[in-house]
Amino acid sequence: MSSRQTIDLLLAAADYNRNHPLRNGNKLHLPTNGELIVTGDLHNHQRNFERIKRFASLDRFPDRHVILQELIHGGPLGADGEDTSLQLLADACQWALDYPGQVHFLLANHDLAQIMGVAIMKDGYDLTERFNRAYGLWYGSRGVNVSAAFRDFVVSMPLAAISASGLLLTHSLPSDSDLSTFDPSILERQLTEDDYQRTGSVYKLIWGRNQSQAVLDALAKVWWADLYICGHQAQDSGHGVIGRNMFLLDSSHNHGMLLPIILEKQYTINDLSSRVVPLASIA
Repeated sequence: MSSRQTIDLLLAAADYNRNHPLRNGNKLHLPTNGELIVTGDLHNHQRNFERIKRFASLDRFPDRHVILQELIHGGPLGADGEDTSLQLLADACQWALDYPGQVHFLLANHDLAQIMGVAIMKDGYDLTERFNRAYGLWYGSRGVNVSAAFRDFVVSMPLAAISASGLLLTHSLPSDSDLSTFDPSILERQLTEDDYQRTGSVYKLIWGRNQSQAVLDALAKVWWADLYICGHQAQDSGHGVIGRNMFLLDSSHNHGMLLPIILEKQYTINDLSSRVVPLASIA
């Protein structure tokens, strides 16, 4: 894909995010009926992404929705050691544009780290630097323009999706130490550059780990959430639980999972655990 094509695709996807018919503030209000397929972090796992698309079969189910998060960083490197995950992101953007209103993105910590220039070390190298390397190698002098379009896409993504049945989907939730300075109104109000900084509430939302039940209960009162469905925290078995009401999904490896939900139904945390589908089982 040329630099011009990549830029146009990222900017079109950013516009799609901002003007999505389900968008309200910085969150998506999911329909009261239909189906939702929730996926966890993908990290450039191309095979799992293809399985998600096959399972979703959006051409056959116009009332089916898909949540995608953290597509970048990981997977096979290019010939010169560059991170190749921009291509998977581009494929996901095209999928969203091909099925408008059915594919939804949530902002994740690796997305934010990439545009803020924050190093993330894994297996001895910096994922952020490897991603940046692709701009110059693939697009030459136009790499800076592709980078700018990528940034526009990242800041266009909603922070959460909510259902009328009491589900709140975010990449993560604030850690205990951050709750006292966390501003839950970020789901409603216009965001500022400070919100994305290390001391900001967007950063605290998508980077938090190991939440206590006290944190989950406090946010449930503010957001009227019965259950949280999040990614971010790696799960070797593809899914896990924190406390009484936080469900974790991981789609980034061979034991990865997706979670199909009927939007008009209410669920318990045990219900969600029983509904996960191994991505490896999808032919």
